[in-house]
Amino acid sequence: MKFAHLFSSPVVIALLLSGRADVAQAQTPQPATPAPPPAAEPENGTQRVDVVGSQDAARSASTTFKQVVGVADLVRFGDSSVLDVLRRQPGVVVNGVAGRRGGQISMRGMGAAHVRILLNGEPAPPGFSLDNLAPDLVERIEIVPVATAELGMQAIGGTINIVLKRNTGNRQRQLKLGVYSIEGETRPQASGSFGNQGDKWSWLVTGAARQLAGDETVRTQTQGYEATGPLLRRLEQFNQDRGWTWNLAPRVNLKLGGKDTLTLQSFFSKNRYDSAGYDRRTFLEGPVLPFANDRYVSAGSSTQLRNNLTWSKTLGDASKLEMKLGSTHSRETQASTISFIGDGGGVTNLQQTRADDDSRGLTASAKLRSTFAKTHTVVSGIEVEDTQADAVRGNLIDSVSQLDAIGTAFDIATRRYAVYAQDEWDVSERWSLYLGLRWEQVALLSKNNLGQRVDNSRAVLSPVVQSVWRLPGTKSDQVRLGIARTWRVPPTNNLIAGRTVSNVNTVTTPDISGNPNLKAELAWGLDLAYEHYFAKDALVTATAFVRRIEDVLLTKTSLIGGRWVAMPVNQGNAVSRGIEIEVKGKLNQFFDSAPAIDLRANLSRAWSSVDAVPGPDNRIAGQSPLSANLGADYTFKSVPVTGGASLGFVRNGEVRVSPFESAYGSDNRSVEAYVLWKMHRNAMLRLSVANILRQDDIQRTTYVYDSLAVQKRAERPTYAVMRAIVEWKF
Repeated sequence: MKFAHLFSSPVVIALLLSGRADVAQAQTPQPATPAPPPAAEPENGTQRVDVVGSQDAARSASTTFKQVVGVADLVRFGDSSVLDVLRRQPGVVVNGVAGRRGGQISMRGMGAAHVRILLNGEPAPPGFSLDNLAPDLVERIEIVPVATAELGMQAIGGTINIVLKRNTGNRQRQLKLGVYSIEGETRPQASGSFGNQGDKWSWLVTGAARQLAGDETVRTQTQGYEATGPLLRRLEQFNQDRGWTWNLAPRVNLKLGGKDTLTLQSFFSKNRYDSAGYDRRTFLEGPVLPFANDRYVSAGSSTQLRNNLTWSKTLGDASKLEMKLGSTHSRETQASTISFIGDGGGVTNLQQTRADDDSRGLTASAKLRSTFAKTHTVVSGIEVEDTQADAVRGNLIDSVSQLDAIGTAFDIATRRYAVYAQDEWDVSERWSLYLGLRWEQVALLSKNNLGQRVDNSRAVLSPVVQSVWRLPGTKSDQVRLGIARTWRVPPTNNLIAGRTVSNVNTVTTPDISGNPNLKAELAWGLDLAYEHYFAKDALVTATAFVRRIEDVLLTKTSLIGGRWVAMPVNQGNAVSRGIEIEVKGKLNQFFDSAPAIDLRANLSRAWSSVDAVPGPDNRIAGQSPLSANLGADYTFKSVPVTGGASLGFVRNGEVRVSPFESAYGSDNRSVEAYVLWKMHRNAMLRLSVANILRQDDIQRTTYVYDSLAVQKRAERPTYAVMRAIVEWKF
């Protein structure tokens, strides 16, 4: 024993597609997915990571807190979205059902709103969703729990940087065709990568498409007491979704002479859906509410298009200048028709709603990277972004607008300016230091058709210090420290003075309003980690962290003008703290006679408290107190087959979101597995299943104030997701 290391039906279709399996040509079992060669140039705010070598070696050598999810982890389970890949990664918690849409991400005990999502080192486009991005378009994912000046300091919980596939300098031809099945319905999916190069140029096009399908039934019971007496009502909701999601990422690279290059990177994503369903309420006690029963149809789409032109020029032997121009266009549309049904079964009222959001942005940046005396790597840069957005809202009941007093059209202008500098300094053979400073200003100006204006601007100077100390007398033990001043600007929808009107307006189904008086959240963070690398791709790490947040954003529900309204407010301070543990390696590195099973395990435990909310359970919204993952993979020697499984657990439970409100979410237990069969040197079959346990999702909200005590409980079933994918390289 080596304990010292510890403590120091679609299937048939896919087979027919694959053709004859030539097992004889697969004499030696291969890894699940070979990692591609590295791209030629570093860019987009991150150092180039050599994915051919050990990613853990690069992690160990890095001066900053950072881990990289490479190609093998991206494709292992045949996931349809990047979000499902992230749920198995250490330091990242994804709340939701594997294989289904709508999961929420958190890092360092902070919810999704405090996690910064980047695409190629830049803020993701408006409307971008990790649910809609296929892993086959991604070269790597960088998980950065401590902010850096280069990537940006609006990352209280951390940063996730998604780097799209790049030119490798080789001819690429890869195609994946598959199907997935959920609740007895089978839908197709496909992806591919195609690229080539010449003497002066190279190009790569990656794309993916997937048909969407999902039927969902939700049963809700609301009970309690109002001023008029007891109440008890039940609601049954059914929704059927159909649609498609597409991703496309072309890239062209031109050599200008020497090491100078000109690169055009584009990204296109589109999601389209149609849905239909009904709401049926039964009033057992208490008053009968209007608009109780309905049938509806709706349709919507979300489109993002981004283009970046990057010029890279080498200045001497130790400097490189990178200048970038970019444009982003995002559009989201949604329209629905709701027919309200009376007691006799006839239509009593007709509601028509619409929401159109159109955003256009331009960016410009310049970055200089220089090396001095072989011990200093200095990066300085400037960024400018200008975004213009239009938002139109419509809500008609029997042709009468419900929004005339609130506003139906909004013009929104956002400008962002940033300058930064950082130095990665190898002080000695065993001590490295990172020093960074970033100044950033975000200004928002909004006005609606009623003449109401919102003018909100905030500038923050953010220092960050990170250090790694390689312990004397050891070959691979080291301690990391990070201290950072981070912040977060409230989302635009929270700042504009618009409102979403609830037809059945109650304390548990309120209107939702923005708040133009919101301030930015400010935070100090401290991270301390111990890392022990005892073999290639084998490690044990332990991390402790704390975040102190000022002017934390909470949602407050109150009566305004006779209607219940939920509105974001700044309310005092909050603290989040926790520990994270990661273990990774082969089983025979711990037990001499054990098989060479790849093991990976991680655990995260977080605590938090919000000063303005009385305890117990007054933790930050979106925080999961406990999460754990355990995974294993094994490549058989006698046959060209690799298999693996992953177990996951996320604890949620009760959380008080205000002095009068609390929420509950059921714990999430997940089991998933895959098998990869290398049928030919250029063809593989991947079978996988997610959400094997099919655990029901239960959510509960409670409001208690004076003579009012109301609780709403919603329960929705979940289903297993099965996939079969055939992969060719040619």
